Amino acid sequence: MLTALRQALRRWVPLPLRRGVAGLRRAGRDQLTGSHSRLARQMAPVSDRPVVVSIEQPIKQSPLWEGKLANLRRGVAVLDGVLIAPGELFSFWHWIGQPTGARGFAVGRTIRDDTATGDLGGGLCQLSGIVYELGLRGGLHIAERHPHSRDLYQSEGERFTPLGLDATVVWPWKDLRLENRLGVPVVLRLAVEGMELRAWLNAEGEVPEQSIRIDRTDHADHRSVLLFRSGDLVSSDRYAI
Repeated sequence: MLTALRQALRRWVPLPLRRGVAGLRRAGRDQLTGSHSRLARQMAPVSDRPVVVSIEQPIKQSPLWEGKLANLRRGVAVLDGVLIAPGELFSFWHWIGQPTGARGFAVGRTIRDDTATGDLGGGLCQLSGIVYELGLRGGLHIAERHPHSRDLYQSEGERFTPLGLDATVVWPWKDLRLENRLGVPVVLRLAVEGMELRAWLNAEGEVPEQSIRIDRTDHADHRSVLLFRSGDLVSSDRYAI
């Protein structure tokens, strides 16, 4: 019943109106919970802070990959150097903002209603995913993260990261949020070099890297993935195939 109602709303309510309502609802929740006042808002100057986590991913030439590459470069330019102080909350969409053509975003591949399609900002999920993995390995608290609904890849060679380390973002409904409970400031660093996406985490104090374990089970119509960090269950995801 609830699913049918959502589908009807998608058909009859214009997308800009739905986005506006969703944005107001999120802003209201942030005000009520106090999250708005804790959002990370500072950039850190380039420094020699120690690197505590480093990740590299290939940028694959999938459908609409040129748009994806442009979006990754645009997103990296915004996020490189974000400082997350102790007690602060990093929000992907707070920094990136709505991906529009006027703001330099291109059409890339995305998943909508379990179907691969093209949309402005498509491909930014690789950027949110690598930031999510940084947060996992760097010991940040995962305040909000959403898996993709479908596994698009037919072979392991097509992937840029293991299933379960993804973090889909949909403006303004689905965000990626990381909370710094480490007691020391951390800085997100990102770069696109050729066809590679690089990410690393700088910290002013000692931050031991966390171990990650992924348990995946393939079924006839879906894949189940359990993700553990240092022995603790972080997520239990189901992906349609």
